Amino acid sequence: MKKAILIAAAILSLAACGKKPAKEPGTDPAPSEAPETVGTPLSPWQEGQMDIHFINTTTGEAVFMIFPDGTQMLIDAAGSLVETGPINSTSNTGIRQRWDPTKDPSFRAGKFIADYIGTCMKWTGNTTLDYVLNTHFHADHFGGRDTSVPFSDLSSTYRKQSLPEVLDLLKVRKLMDRGWPDYNYPFDMRTKAANSTAVTNYVNAVQWHVANRGLVAERFLAGSKDQIVLTRKPADYPAFCVQNIAVNGEIWDGPGKTTATATFPPLSEIVVADPKNVGNDDKCPEENHCTCVLKVSYGAFDFFEGGDAQYDGMSTFEWKDMETPVAIAAGQVDVMKADHHGVTNTNGYGFTSKVTGKKAEALKFLRPTCWVVNSWTDGHPREATYEGVTELLPGTDIYITNICDAMRSYDRFAQVKGFNGHIVVRVYDGGAKYRVFVLSDSDGKMTVKKMSKSYLSK
Repeated sequence: MKKAILIAAAILSLAACGKKPAKEPGTDPAPSEAPETVGTPLSPWQEGQMDIHFINTTTGEAVFMIFPDGTQMLIDAAGSLVETGPINSTSNTGIRQRWDPTKDPSFRAGKFIADYIGTCMKWTGNTTLDYVLNTHFHADHFGGRDTSVPFSDLSSTYRKQSLPEVLDLLKVRKLMDRGWPDYNYPFDMRTKAANSTAVTNYVNAVQWHVANRGLVAERFLAGSKDQIVLTRKPADYPAFCVQNIAVNGEIWDGPGKTTATATFPPLSEIVVADPKNVGNDDKCPEENHCTCVLKVSYGAFDFFEGGDAQYDGMSTFEWKDMETPVAIAAGQVDVMKADHHGVTNTNGYGFTSKVTGKKAEALKFLRPTCWVVNSWTDGHPREATYEGVTELLPGTDIYITNICDAMRSYDRFAQVKGFNGHIVVRVYDGGAKYRVFVLSDSDGKMTVKKMSKSYLSK
């Protein structure tokens, strides 16, 4: 009976995104992917494949995706301008010993990301970036702003912060974030946030592109599976779906539903001592709590993108663990981008609040086969977080865009199967299997440095 219930639940989960069950384990046919060779550039994407590119800039997160029909999406555009500091805080001295693009005074993460996407567009023949998602308003996801960043060539109302520069350099059809159009949750982000000048710069750029270049801007909608869809040949790939899971504490109600439940306080109940320094004791979500979360599914394959989801502050307010309920909604996945770069109070399993008794146990539900860390400091991932993940999931393979020497002493570091480069997941056979590649990042050639075995999707 228990087995029958599990099978029925799996079928319901597949049906929720229009998915079709993959082949039974053990029936994997001869590989259909192109024969890749270490030392040569990654072969071009082909229709029917799905690519997930974790672009390494050493300044934050940027995930570029090519969907099976050639629809293209960018999630975040790294660009932190934080200075280096002590190890395990914001130091990036260790990870940049191998390659430090910021030493070039002309380097800007937005242009670097746009150039990378431009190379991939030659594969797809699609010159439009169909979707851009800004998961939340932190510099390592949408860019920092200071006077060293030049003004846009298109408008003097904003500077070439990372994501705005991507908008300038590429044709973008739709942009989504957690705040459009008023940017007032949990307070006015343009006047009260610690990085209000950066948020204002970004908003000015979005508004200019909406008014002058036909950009469609929308608030990310939790529970929707229709906000992000295939734009080129949707009928050819019915087993593809993007499920929006969470934003601003609104969390998808689960398979078969298109609704979401609000778990954070409404604006009228927000209590915060200092909006520029939101603390765990404030009745106010911190920026990372408000992050956009989604799951991308292709056949049997699932990818979880949790932005900077975390459980920080749950000892004071149970709802501040937003990471566990979104994991429950998502269910088991094949590939997971590490929540919040794998820092403390994230990717939780086993932490119990002494106040509420609630457990943070997101990884118990997600159980990824591959855990990918977009690292931009020497503490991504933190040692305790890494060792907690690998203790719970000893069979999970880890990929990290940048490592420092200190990470090699982590317990079970042997689970790290690839590091120091762009990380690319390529999904084949209608979602039945996938490989993970580490590509060169410093030369612009996307040369294969290492490639994984062929994984069977769950």
